[in-house]
Amino acid sequence: MTDSSKLEPQKLQPIHLASVGVCALGLWFDLAEFALGNILSAIFSAPPHTVAAHELSRLLSAVYLGAIAGAFIAGWAGDRFGRRPTIVVLMIWIAFTSVLAAASPNIAFLTVVRALSGLALGAYPPLMAAYLTDILPPARRGAMMMITVALGATGPLVLTFMVRSLTPVAPLGLEGWRWAFVLCGVLAILGAAMFVRLPETGAWLASRVQDKDGVRPNGGGDAAKVDSNPLGPAQAGGAGFLDSRIRFLLFLYFLTPWSTIGFPLLSGAVLIKKGVSLSESLLYVGVSSIGPVVGAMLAGLVVDHVERRTVLACTGLAMGLLGVLFGLAQEATWLMATGFLVNLSIAIFLPVLVVYAAETVPAAKRARATAWSWGVRGFGATLVPLFMVPLLHSYGVMALFTVMAATLVVFVAFLLRYGPAGAAGRAVD
Repeated sequence: MTDSSKLEPQKLQPIHLASVGVCALGLWFDLAEFALGNILSAIFSAPPHTVAAHELSRLLSAVYLGAIAGAFIAGWAGDRFGRRPTIVVLMIWIAFTSVLAAASPNIAFLTVVRALSGLALGAYPPLMAAYLTDILPPARRGAMMMITVALGATGPLVLTFMVRSLTPVAPLGLEGWRWAFVLCGVLAILGAAMFVRLPETGAWLASRVQDKDGVRPNGGGDAAKVDSNPLGPAQAGGAGFLDSRIRFLLFLYFLTPWSTIGFPLLSGAVLIKKGVSLSESLLYVGVSSIGPVVGAMLAGLVVDHVERRTVLACTGLAMGLLGVLFGLAQEATWLMATGFLVNLSIAIFLPVLVVYAAETVPAAKRARATAWSWGVRGFGATLVPLFMVPLLHSYGVMALFTVMAATLVVFVAFLLRYGPAGAAGRAVD
């Protein structure tokens, strides 16, 4: 086992790169399983699997419903028992539920299994962010996080084209989407085995020592520099866990799923409604999935040199505008181009938001703050298909994208008015 002292955030070392690689593998199958919701929305919106709107809504909401409970439990466990063991358990659970999903006999069973999968799928990204925030050198934190996201973002891309190619073939009598779940399950077991070999973070170990000594960390040093904002400093002690900073993050995260989940989740159904065939819809979805890979790689070049709020505000407004353009588009070229750019913006927006959240709270609360905020995002995500699918069917495509754009405008306004500065390139504890 590698000594945790080697993870002190001074400069990049081999163990940092190994941690990024293993975390990227976990994010690969995590994002891939979430992307299966988009794939399933197209498959179950077209013959021969066409289902009622309420059944499709429940199926798409199930994984996010599970993510709410999973994020709250795993966030507490990550601060109590450590980032590493909690993540290992999450990966094993993903492997188990992926196999169940592959063997689903009907949509009702698949809906239940997707809810169970969400317990781990929704908890992994924020815990991964807390782990990497603890260990990565401040000057490279954002860039390495974006590289992790770029590698993980290839999951939806590969899985979409895999399902598209296997659907007409059905090897061994199994449909393409079932093979996708099998692949995710195998990779989850591999990820758990690899994560066991990584050390726990020095920041978490230090926070546990401080707790036992009766000293609560207050984020000192450079962390204090991020607290000059209307909300006041993040409280580590007497004000309780839900201090003003955490409440700010919870509300901020609630505003995000209407666009960052709504677009990837429903773009397949939107294409079907525009009259695009299932095969072509999966092609468009696959091409647009390249956006996150490109976006994350490009953002990695500058993310540690630009204020976090600036990045979030610019990408948020870009998503709103591009989403409306996607809704207006009819030609194949414009559909793929705007879809690509929306996903590119999301790929920059979400990881920067997660890093921003992790940087604004002390290590002793970091897993809970990031995971619980992600859980609130999961709560919003369960509402997305329940409201957005009927909205799409009743009022059309433009009503859908107008709602998405409106939530992004509120997000940007709230962030710029109340948000603290991030810690780009600076230590957080």
